[in-house]
Amino acid sequence: MTRTTWRCACAAALLGMLPQLATAAPDYFSWTGAGSKYARALALNNQGHYAVNSFGPETPYQGAGIIRRRFAESVGGLGGYITQVRALNDLDQAVGLSTTATGEDHAFLYAEGHMQDLTARYGIQDARDINKCGEIAARSPDFRAAVLRDGVVDIVGPEYSGPGDINERGEVLVSYDVYDNGFGSRTAVYSQGMLTGLPRFGGSPVSGQAINDAGWVTGYFTQADGRNHAFLWDGDTYFNLTPRARNGFAYDINNLGQVVGVADGRAFLYADGRLIDLNTRIDRDADLLLIAGDEINDRSQILAHRCDRTGVFCYGSVLLDPVPAVPEPSTLAMLLAGLGLAAALPPGRALRRRRTAA
Repeated sequence: MTRTTWRCACAAALLGMLPQLATAAPDYFSWTGAGSKYARALALNNQGHYAVNSFGPETPYQGAGIIRRRFAESVGGLGGYITQVRALNDLDQAVGLSTTATGEDHAFLYAEGHMQDLTARYGIQDARDINKCGEIAARSPDFRAAVLRDGVVDIVGPEYSGPGDINERGEVLVSYDVYDNGFGSRTAVYSQGMLTGLPRFGGSPVSGQAINDAGWVTGYFTQADGRNHAFLWDGDTYFNLTPRARNGFAYDINNLGQVVGVADGRAFLYADGRLIDLNTRIDRDADLLLIAGDEINDRSQILAHRCDRTGVFCYGSVLLDPVPAVPEPSTLAMLLAGLGLAAALPPGRALRRRRTAA
């Protein structure tokens, strides 16, 4: 076992012992543009960094970059016209798709300023996610969901299966097609050598979109009438996050159990058992309509897709930053009183109190 593998195994064990955290939803978000008109931001990591994939109707070139606050770094390419990032871990390592000079689609790893052609080296395609241990969820040469670990391709899915999210414990979402009372798609979780299918939601198959480090899964299910609803699965129980919506989809979940997605064309945040329209948590005077919550990190920062207020011109993405709540007057008064009392204590007495407390 390599040093990296040992460190990641220890981290995974600790993550499995952690209880699921509960946190209050932010009362307000500030926002900044993320990318240009012909660009889409995604792959938000816990540092607040994200990737931007650009495109345009007048050019065949599609490039990608990593945004670190106000610094932008080009990802480059493998010799072709297209490079698109699909995931970014907390070490700013990115995976995705890039075309070669001959027009072939290859999976890549971008790390420390260097591009690595994963298809040429390992034969894998469709790199979808990467965790902090450097484990990459991708598709094997024989069209099975797989994980690239320490230079070895580990098959984790059945024939014609696809990879999805991978968490810090190395658990992978796997999608595959089945013929069970008709054609349909299923989602399973690969963990510690076992592939376990997600149960149906009230008889309806589910499509998992994201998994957090506690193994909680979010996504959507389709009812018999064709309507879709966002769900949250905590390993024991399903929760319908959008029961009143005509259509709802969940796209991402963080380690606080917060979920983002879209319900009836408006971006939502699910937190504290409540579904919150993100448009009610931003500046109401802004010419902005948030139509989908795409990504959320453990700092409750959110990448969202936007339109103008009329919903006619939809372009680019925004990064939402939670604004710290202002203390209630009574809480603030008690805090100031405590500070005043501490300041009034003689230095020696204050020092003795600190030592006693220690």
